Amino acid sequence: MRATFAAVGACLLLAGCGGDEGGAEDEFLAQANAICANYGPKIAAIPPPLEDDDEWAAIAADMGDLLEASVNELRELEPPEDTVETYGEWLSLRAEILTAMRGVQNAANVHDGPGIERGLATVEEKQVAADQLAGKLGLTDCSPTGVPVT
Repeated sequence: MRATFAAVGACLLLAGCGGDEGGAEDEFLAQANAICANYGPKIAAIPPPLEDDDEWAAIAADMGDLLEASVNELRELEPPEDTVETYGEWLSLRAEILTAMRGVQNAANVHDGPGIERGLATVEEKQVAADQLAGKLGLTDCSPTGVPVT
């Protein structure tokens, strides 16, 4: 589970970014990247659990709180017109990651190890999809898993 934590931490390291070309795009990217820069180190600083499923409740709560705050800030941004739909899909995936992390928290609260594993697997799956959209949007700082753009 420690390896899974490392992967999840890397996936959540950057909270999000977006844009199109031109002055509005540059401003949008700067704002979104500032959000990434604010939340990424905070998420990365959360220590991994030691071998105890119970620790996941607090860890998932902390990660979820940071992810929720970042998603809320990213929702306030106005992406360039030609990226609105894709950016919306990307934000939806980020929200699904948040929901999965809250599921990890809930599973840990009732000592459900398999539930924790399922939640973490969902986080990783959704992050891969989010990374692909980030790449398509040109969000180079927002693909922590390094998934190539298809």
